[in-house]
Amino acid sequence: MPFIDRDFINDLPNRVDIVGLINKRVALKKAGKDYKACCPFHEEKTPSFTVVPTKEIYHCFGCGESGGIIDFVMKYDHLSFVEAIETVAGESGISVIYDQTAKPVDKRFERYNQIMTELNNFYQKQLKSSSTKNKVISYAKKRGISGAIAKRFELGFAPAGWTNLFDQYTDKKDSIKDLLSMGMIVQKKDKKDDYYDRFRNRLMFPIHNAKGSVIGFGGRVLSPEDNPKYLNSPETPLFSKSKELYGLYHCRKYSRRIDSILVVEGYMDVIALHQQGITNVVATLGTATTPAHLQVLSRSADTIVFCFDGDKAGKDAAWKALKTSLPSITSGLIIKFLILPEGEDPDTIIKQESAKAFSKRIETAQTLSSFLIDHIKAEVPFDTIEGKTLFLEKSASLINMVNYPIYRQQLIEGIANTVGQNIIQVEKAVEQNKTQNAQFSKNIHSGINQNSPKPMTQKPSINSNLSMKSLMSRMISCVLTYPSIVNDPETSSVIEERARKLPQSDVLLELIRHAQVESDLSKEALILPYKAKERVYLRLQQLSTMEPFLSEFEAKEEFSYALTAAEKYYERKSTKASILSAKTHDEEKAVMKSIMKSKMKTEGQKKTP
Repeated sequence: MPFIDRDFINDLPNRVDIVGLINKRVALKKAGKDYKACCPFHEEKTPSFTVVPTKEIYHCFGCGESGGIIDFVMKYDHLSFVEAIETVAGESGISVIYDQTAKPVDKRFERYNQIMTELNNFYQKQLKSSSTKNKVISYAKKRGISGAIAKRFELGFAPAGWTNLFDQYTDKKDSIKDLLSMGMIVQKKDKKDDYYDRFRNRLMFPIHNAKGSVIGFGGRVLSPEDNPKYLNSPETPLFSKSKELYGLYHCRKYSRRIDSILVVEGYMDVIALHQQGITNVVATLGTATTPAHLQVLSRSADTIVFCFDGDKAGKDAAWKALKTSLPSITSGLIIKFLILPEGEDPDTIIKQESAKAFSKRIETAQTLSSFLIDHIKAEVPFDTIEGKTLFLEKSASLINMVNYPIYRQQLIEGIANTVGQNIIQVEKAVEQNKTQNAQFSKNIHSGINQNSPKPMTQKPSINSNLSMKSLMSRMISCVLTYPSIVNDPETSSVIEERARKLPQSDVLLELIRHAQVESDLSKEALILPYKAKERVYLRLQQLSTMEPFLSEFEAKEEFSYALTAAEKYYERKSTKASILSAKTHDEEKAVMKSIMKSKMKTEGQKKTP
């Protein structure tokens, strides 16, 4: 996004009606020349919030909050400075002026935003008028979704059938390209110019960005026979699962105050909580919590509460969220964990309890430090010397992930108190850990001493020193984290063929095939077939945690680079072996001739469009 013109920013408050804009959000009453209301930023019964139109400012004599219209919209709507400028201008019918020296907005994004709005309207219309709407309406009622909440979240319906959406755009070639770029249609493998709808016979959840624009969709099956249960839009120029949070826009819009944000696991959890009046809630989109998510969350609230189911998968997800959170902790940020009873999720438990009881659960959620200590204690025989040693080793590994010095020191003191040692001894263990593996491994007893593969920061060259094992590990890690990267209709068959030619690629090849059959498989589902092969299963568990974390786009690039590097590595080894196997000069010449012929053929294929 280009910079907004500085003169426009300075002039905007003088061109808008501060009373009208604030009155849209807070009911104002005239009091002489000014306007008053109960302050939206703190609890009070007697109005002390004053808007002074002649000075274009507001001030609360109770809590001290004050500023201009941009400040108010930033705080009330929980927006960034640029977002607030665009919101104030938009609500006042004023076009934003951008810095003419800055890079212009890519026209494609205007088209993408337009077509996503059209698709959102299409799905909502289908929910109202489709001849098969009764099934989805019955499902929504069964889940307790009211008409008001369905309207709030703009829920829709993708009818059964392969081309309901595609048929709306068959005569518009540019729109077809945009639909493909947005991942809303999929090209048929056997027909170049033929496509089918990605979402079919599903309850549709539009995914909004912070401004309220639709950037993607999620779909929930209506029949238990259909799979996967939930399907998200793939990575697109507008949508990145590792950066977006479902419900963030609604959280900001419908929450009067956001002292904390609850992070849950699914759309239905968000909607169920809104239904009960708990609006400060968001959900990740089929991926683990990422540093980008934490950055967005920490800008919106000072307290983040992760809420997970009480089963093993939920506890594992909570632990991953903790490890992701440690480097992101800064001054003033509090992170907590709410683990629900096994077999329950926010949707089911809030229907059994009251909203007040669930809010109490949120308030009493476990702090990160407490959760960390309890989790590690549960993993070791803490009452023994050996157990305390393991506890200290694992704790030291996690402490080294913390960047905020004060919190780091507090963790050290907490660990020292727990293990019954002085702070100096714990600090020594932490310092020793720096020279070892800085990341905590759940499989510390597994006996597998292979290091996690390092990420490639640039495209590997033919002279790459990375071993085949390291390259294979990195490719497997990418596939386990993002199965969809090997499921592109245009390249999936080529990827499979290339992987098949690599030595000892059986596991990678099987994972690629599983992912191509179903791109929305979880990591657990992908590695489950290997449970009988303990050593392979444990190694896959290690590789399923991508460290450091990459976005889906970055992982796709890395997989491609690793695959190319592995091919070149194997080619070098094969060439060397062929030359060494030649026993006579003539045989050596024949080998070299064959190699040159193969290279010329490869170069020719690369030049052919």
